[in-house]
Amino acid sequence: MTEMADSRPLDGRVAVVTGAASAMGTATAAGLQQLGAALVLLDRDAEGLATAGATLGAKADTPVTTRVAELADVEKLPGLVESILADHGHIDVLVNLAAYRHLPDKLIPASPEIWARTLTINLTAPAVLIAAVAPGMIKGGRGGWIVNVSSSSAFRAAGDPPVAYASSKAGLGALTRAAAAELGPHDINVNIVSPGATRSGMAVRAGASGRLDELARSGPVSNLMKRASEPEDVASVIAFLCSPASRQITGQIIHTSAGLVV
Repeated sequence: MTEMADSRPLDGRVAVVTGAASAMGTATAAGLQQLGAALVLLDRDAEGLATAGATLGAKADTPVTTRVAELADVEKLPGLVESILADHGHIDVLVNLAAYRHLPDKLIPASPEIWARTLTINLTAPAVLIAAVAPGMIKGGRGGWIVNVSSSSAFRAAGDPPVAYASSKAGLGALTRAAAAELGPHDINVNIVSPGATRSGMAVRAGASGRLDELARSGPVSNLMKRASEPEDVASVIAFLCSPASRQITGQIIHTSAGLVV
């Protein structure tokens, strides 16, 4: 209860955010930073990561470090976690936000290579990172928070959903529930945040960034609020789930899609 009353409940905590160079990743890191967390930012985009690190590093008194990481190289991820632990001593928050989507993403024709890369980055990498981070959280005895970022595509068949991407994100549901059950007795919360149409880099790459408001108002992917989400809309929910205020929430899917999925 004392920690919940603190103005910065994550003071002294270390948060690792994958996909941190994206608009949503940087906004998420900023939200955790406001709660007092020291940041370790991961992304394969070295230039974007440097920009995010410089921006966040100039805003607060909490440490911000960056590491270029290719999540497709899953065999290297346990070593990456070990090196972060060597530098920071502990990891208290893990946000698996990085994602890959190949365009076009259709079942027919489907490339086994694209399926493999999509599932590796979107599902296997989060599982490997959780498995690498959790033992330290358990040993530290302070609990922890893990948030996996899914997508409304994993829960709807309408609106021409991406097949490999949606399948990989749906798999995060089973991973999250299993991890929540295994780690719950150690005071580690594991949850999912599932965005809908959001002004993010993925929307830009899909060619939908200029049509998000229109898509949110009408058609098969319209939502109840009739508006697209900003990265900060998603980031604020992730930050909440990575704070003591969410201590009784685990194994859950929190939809931040403005009612696209109800």
